[in-house]
Amino acid sequence: MTNQRIQLIGAVLATTSVCTAQSPCLDRYLTDPLTYTNIVTASDEVSQPRDLDFKPNSNELWVLNKGTSNGSSVVIVHHAGMPEQTEEYRKDTHSGHFTITGSAMAFSENGEWAAVSEVQSTAGGNSTFMGPALWSGDPNIYAEVFQNNWVNGQPLGSHLDMLHQSPFSMGIAADSAKVYWVMDGHNGNICRYDYVEDHGPGYDDHGAGKIWRYTDVPVTRVANMPSHMVMDRENGWLYFIDGGTKQIKRLNVNSGDVTGNLAVPATAGEPLAGYYRVEGAVVEVVDTWTTGQPCGIDYMMGRLIVSDNSTGDIKMYDVMETPMLMGTIVTGQPGIMGLVVGHDGSIYFANYTGNKVVRIGANPMPDDASIMGIISPEVIATTPNYFSTDYTICSGSIAPVVRLQNSGTNDIMMVDIHYHLDDGSASMYSWTGMLTPGTSVDVTLPNLNVENGAHLLNVWTSMPNGNEDMNPINDQLSGSFRAVQPVQSVPFNEDFNSTTFPPAGWNYVHFNPNNLMTRSTTSAFGAGSGSLKMDHYSGQMDITGQLDHMLVPRVDLSTATLGTTLDFAVAYKQYNATSNERLMVKASTDCGDTWETLYDKAGSTLSTVAAGTSAFTPTAAQWRTEYVDISSVLGETDVLFMFVTESNFGNNMYLDNIRIANTVGVEENGMVSFSLYPNPANETVNLSVVTTEGFKVEAYNALGALAHSWSFTGSATAITLDVSSLANGVYSLVLRTATSIGARPLVVRNH
Repeated sequence: MTNQRIQLIGAVLATTSVCTAQSPCLDRYLTDPLTYTNIVTASDEVSQPRDLDFKPNSNELWVLNKGTSNGSSVVIVHHAGMPEQTEEYRKDTHSGHFTITGSAMAFSENGEWAAVSEVQSTAGGNSTFMGPALWSGDPNIYAEVFQNNWVNGQPLGSHLDMLHQSPFSMGIAADSAKVYWVMDGHNGNICRYDYVEDHGPGYDDHGAGKIWRYTDVPVTRVANMPSHMVMDRENGWLYFIDGGTKQIKRLNVNSGDVTGNLAVPATAGEPLAGYYRVEGAVVEVVDTWTTGQPCGIDYMMGRLIVSDNSTGDIKMYDVMETPMLMGTIVTGQPGIMGLVVGHDGSIYFANYTGNKVVRIGANPMPDDASIMGIISPEVIATTPNYFSTDYTICSGSIAPVVRLQNSGTNDIMMVDIHYHLDDGSASMYSWTGMLTPGTSVDVTLPNLNVENGAHLLNVWTSMPNGNEDMNPINDQLSGSFRAVQPVQSVPFNEDFNSTTFPPAGWNYVHFNPNNLMTRSTTSAFGAGSGSLKMDHYSGQMDITGQLDHMLVPRVDLSTATLGTTLDFAVAYKQYNATSNERLMVKASTDCGDTWETLYDKAGSTLSTVAAGTSAFTPTAAQWRTEYVDISSVLGETDVLFMFVTESNFGNNMYLDNIRIANTVGVEENGMVSFSLYPNPANETVNLSVVTTEGFKVEAYNALGALAHSWSFTGSATAITLDVSSLANGVYSLVLRTATSIGARPLVVRNH
């Protein structure tokens, strides 16, 4: 850590270290002694970093490396600048097109991010087929799914979308949701991009995209020099750098008119939902530099900071009214490109030539309470639409535990902590105690009720010691978790007859909006009207390796005997002899922290009908009832089951009549397995069983009452039961010997 000289201009000499609406937090960087800390360096695989951004309401920093013709990479810094900081390197296998020689990136409030590249096109020749690419901020998706290194017919990595009307783009700023602003260095305009609806990881349908080109807002690209951008959403200003003129400008995003439609050039042809010309927008010049080269930019609470790549200086502007240069932070570190104000209120910058990210720290302020972590429930720093079976709680309520830190210089004796789930109303807890400067305490907040499903928890502080927080930048954190509740009792049955999908209490964890689990009404087991369908067949992309997870509601098996079984009906058709879709059933007794695989079949072993290349919809005779041994979890009070499918881009798979039933009786010392067919049965049903002793077969109806029984003496391998006297419905067929027991569901459909 070293102190650097600070150059002051004008009235800023009188600034104090108090953060208010009239004197924002960043002002102290013009008066305080500063410290410089290398957060990540080349040893963390930071290489020619051009930009960086924090995931919203988190201390997770993403750093964009320029990369080469093989594409750009990202270094994700978890808990940036904190003692528990960790780093990980990521590079998507398809970044060689979607983010090649990356110049800028920006996170949207929804946890996604977009990046632009300094290249005309990856197609060569006169092609101009290039523009901003959209990525997921979920670390379980980005550079994790569909990583196939450009295998023909397989998905194109993990990118979510891309629009192609801005080659040599040098800057990007997030507006809202899927809307971004782009500095188009090839056409020399500012553009507004709206992805509207992404196509999902790895797909390539861009037909929903819309673009507005501000044809009378010129910008000039400087080769190898990003021109970064940032939005002031509250006041509706887009701040951007015009590299060629060395000007910092701002555009009123609520001004300008659409004056016509634009034609997509033949060299950048793609389907778009709209391509518009905008004229007459209000544009103001914030400053014109006579020396140096403006590059990085960020906005916070009425202050604009701009980095000078040639000198390493960072200029600060008051832009609350008429823009005014306030002063300059002289870092002595030329090569700065992107910069951002972090969750902790510090300034972070990417040093391109130094292959590092540096944090600038100023003196703490008197009253500064911050949320430094969400300790419980365990959360993931992204939106509730995350792809992981982790971050799960098995409860109908949470008592959030948050880490409250005194980041100021005064003792903190009281502070208000606010918190809410999703878009619900906020609750407030008034904490009292004693926090000396630099110390922290884990605070347990009052209970919040949670419904089944994924949720976003938001927490923030206010009014430390009854005063306005002097550094509100570090007040807030958010994270997602999934609740699985309530606990179900046995017998438990799901026939997918309800139109609600996933069924109440179930949780579907997936990432692909194209090939996914749905409720099918074209095929069902027995007399049902619906089933679960996993689509492995549709679409043009080979989705081999895709995992989909369906979490069954928690089940109480504390009173279940050895006769309790998990049964389900399955129908699956291989596409060909080498097609190997896989189905697994897993169980957890610790709310998903660890899983035990109870059932695992694939390919021909799983198949219920001969292979074929037509899309599979099963007939009544093409279902098979499967039995899963759950003896290892019997007696547990809280068991979570999960069905997992792994795709081989073959043919469709169907599940139905998922049942966990406490069938009967006394404790037995063994289990016997048998099969029955046809199922559903009409008049008779055949049993295949291997036993050397006499046995009894009992049929129990859905209420658990004995409906009929058959007795057999001696050994047997195949028998036929007359079920003509049974009413139509679902039965539990229990086979007993003197030493063992087994059970399977039977559907009776007598005419």
